[in-house]
Amino acid sequence: MAIMRPGPLVGQLSGRVGGIVFSRNRGGDYVRNGPSPINPQTFYQIAVRNALALASTRWNDMLATARASWSSWAQNNPQQNRIGESIRLQGNAAFVMFNSRLAYLGVPVIDTAPVISAPAPLLTLTGTFDIGAGAFQAAYTATPLGAGTKLWVRGCRPMSLGVAFVKNRLRHFITGAAAGASPLDIETSFYARFGTPAVGESIVIRAAVLGADGQLSAELEYRGLVTTT
Repeated sequence: MAIMRPGPLVGQLSGRVGGIVFSRNRGGDYVRNGPSPINPQTFYQIAVRNALALASTRWNDMLATARASWSSWAQNNPQQNRIGESIRLQGNAAFVMFNSRLAYLGVPVIDTAPVISAPAPLLTLTGTFDIGAGAFQAAYTATPLGAGTKLWVRGCRPMSLGVAFVKNRLRHFITGAAAGASPLDIETSFYARFGTPAVGESIVIRAAVLGADGQLSAELEYRGLVTTT
């Protein structure tokens, strides 16, 4: 679905309309043909779909009082869409957003909306990407994380440091243990998700703090090159 920001005609348009994709990069807005999406049915795709289905089904089974708590939370906690606008979600959208993360991790969903804020973000994030005998890990502060919170890590292999825009390539690939201490070994999970990288290749990771209620902090990003020892 495309998002439009009104202007003299159209101020900004992002997303897909039929076979046309509207997007933006460092050169400005552009339009391209959008190929029909493929359906590879990977383990990760199926896991995400199952989590969304579980959360959606749970919403349908909840009491009216529980639904009202989510509607209230959504009205009082605006979110930012992909073109930077502040929007207010419907209660069911907020519920699914939080609980699909929990369901994806195999954690029981929560019926009542959070009464606390999202976790504080990380102070620092650095990566070491050694495919030899060295470390392949994400280091962060503050450490250890707070009780009940976990490190939620997304990443990608843009292949070249010249690739600046990676938002559409990022995929979740590992979640650390509750109250986990830095560093987090990400090698096995990264290889399983993206394959084995080559020396000199660029890697991007973004990490946030995941609360026990499914809330995510703001992300930090780190970019580095693959080395070997």
